[in-house]
Amino acid sequence: MKKLLMRFRSAFFAPHFDLRVRLFHVLALGGTLISLLMMILGIITNSGFVNIAFNLGSAVLSYTLLTYSRLTRRYKICYLITVIIIFMGLFPVLFFSSGGYHSGMPAFFVFAVAFTVFMLEGKKAIFFSLAELLLYTAICLIAYYYPETVNAFAREQEVLLDIIIAFISVSLVLGASLFLHFRLYNEQQKKLDEQNTVLDHASRAKTAFLANTSHEMRTPLTIISVNVQTVMEILEDMGGVLKDKEAGKLLETAQDEIMRLARMVGGMLNLTSMSESAEKEMVDFTALLTSSAEMLRLSLQRSGNSLVTGIEAGLSVFGSADLLAQVLTNLIQNAGQHTKDGTINLSAARNSGVITVTIADNGSGIPENLLSQVFERGVSDGGTGFGLYLCRTVVESHGGRIWIESRYGSGTSVFFTLPVYEGQYGGQK
Repeated sequence: MKKLLMRFRSAFFAPHFDLRVRLFHVLALGGTLISLLMMILGIITNSGFVNIAFNLGSAVLSYTLLTYSRLTRRYKICYLITVIIIFMGLFPVLFFSSGGYHSGMPAFFVFAVAFTVFMLEGKKAIFFSLAELLLYTAICLIAYYYPETVNAFAREQEVLLDIIIAFISVSLVLGASLFLHFRLYNEQQKKLDEQNTVLDHASRAKTAFLANTSHEMRTPLTIISVNVQTVMEILEDMGGVLKDKEAGKLLETAQDEIMRLARMVGGMLNLTSMSESAEKEMVDFTALLTSSAEMLRLSLQRSGNSLVTGIEAGLSVFGSADLLAQVLTNLIQNAGQHTKDGTINLSAARNSGVITVTIADNGSGIPENLLSQVFERGVSDGGTGFGLYLCRTVVESHGGRIWIESRYGSGTSVFFTLPVYEGQYGGQK
């Protein structure tokens, strides 16, 4: 008996089956058994040949669909056949031949609509479930206004027995369906928790690797940079004797690439530090914007650029002040690097529950082929490719979004939004 049950479970309710497949198996098996019971009841109550024949036909069709779906795996066709032929075809006939709404058939109508929603997807589920509701409502109204169309039960006991059988049958099938649904949900939730644990360990390992690698790279890069500078100084001292200046140019190029690599290492360290737990708290965003602007104003002036600010008073956000300051520094420095003898505008204003920050310049702009990719890691028109990626990561981790508008040769505007502080507690990770 145990082996038989195991084979039955493996054939119809194995874990590898999709939830809809399991529900369909419940429906087909339940439909077969229910139809046979209703057929037997029809024989006992002498409900007529039509009712008995249709119940027998329903049982045969349900079992045929069960077998066909198992052999062919063409479940979607079986779902539609079930809805169209059984739910919308046989059920109305059984309704009129077995007591109308003075019977257990309304319970089967609920059962049909529920399983239509379970088995079909998207617009099909909506269309057929609404069609069933309209159909079942219509036949109930027909039975009310034209009672002669209904084959009523002769005795009250038959009505009671039919309602009890329908109630128990539908409850068992729907109960089994919900049991399978929640069981599968719990299994998937357990797997998801396990996968999240594995991913968390992998993320921590990746973060540790990047941090260690970045720290290890800084020392040799510093040594190489110092040695190159020393060689360059020696060559300058030998300038009167050295005829070939090509060596000096090669060393300058090497030094530029070393510094670029050093900035990339710094970017990697910033990214890894963001992966670590950073405490968030209420930040006086107006003060943060103002202090960041003043800190960078002098360096911008040295390159011939002016910084104009228009920052609304009383702005506050919930987040990490250090990370947000890093975003502002990166964006303003980027604007300064691509602008010569121009103007950089920093503005911030609140609109409803969102603060919008704008950093605009009238510099060289961004080539069109890079514009859609500038926030991707490693994409750059001369920088490290980490700056804007870091900005996007920080802004999105604070519940905001960032975008960019630029016209090559006419300047660039970067916009990012942050939610207004609404009383969150500090110390969150």
